[in-house]
Amino acid sequence: MEITGYLPPDEFWAMNDRMERDIRESAHRLPLFSLTDCDCTPMLGSWQLDGNEGSVVHGDAFSPTGPLVDVITTNQDPQGTVRNRWRASAGIPHNYEELQQQNATFNALTSRRITIIIDGAGTDFTLWPGTNSWLAAGTFGGFGIVIDAQRKPPSTEAVSLRRVPDVEPLLQARRAALKAIRGEA
Repeated sequence: MEITGYLPPDEFWAMNDRMERDIRESAHRLPLFSLTDCDCTPMLGSWQLDGNEGSVVHGDAFSPTGPLVDVITTNQDPQGTVRNRWRASAGIPHNYEELQQQNATFNALTSRRITIIIDGAGTDFTLWPGTNSWLAAGTFGGFGIVIDAQRKPPSTEAVSLRRVPDVEPLLQARRAALKAIRGEA
């Protein structure tokens, strides 16, 4: 996809309304999780309309400063999601050889087991620590959970998750952020 211009507000919000409607209709199939203790307003992050992945963002996703924690739920292998998130920060490979090199580099990364509390239950995760970030992957309730913590995030010991009971507040927070970015707030 290439972004080539500015959509007028009526077109942009009509497109956003359609997307939000699709999310509301499919949200029951994919549980979302949020940080238990966060001084920020969580908002909907990514959402794959085929229902295989969705996320809740904590922090300002539209700014390069301040901690950012993205809690991703997937019905795919969570380690594959971690690898893809890591690859985005390492640089998208341009050919098969670069892809193979990146896979080897990722597989050689140091990881360790940690426990993260989800809805009051200790859940096993694999942690890949970085310099100013960390990635963690685990499974809860038959779904993969990935935590992508960037820009000097909280320690893993300070993180616990709870299931989001209603997607609507996440959509409203995302809408408010989009309005602010578009200068319409």
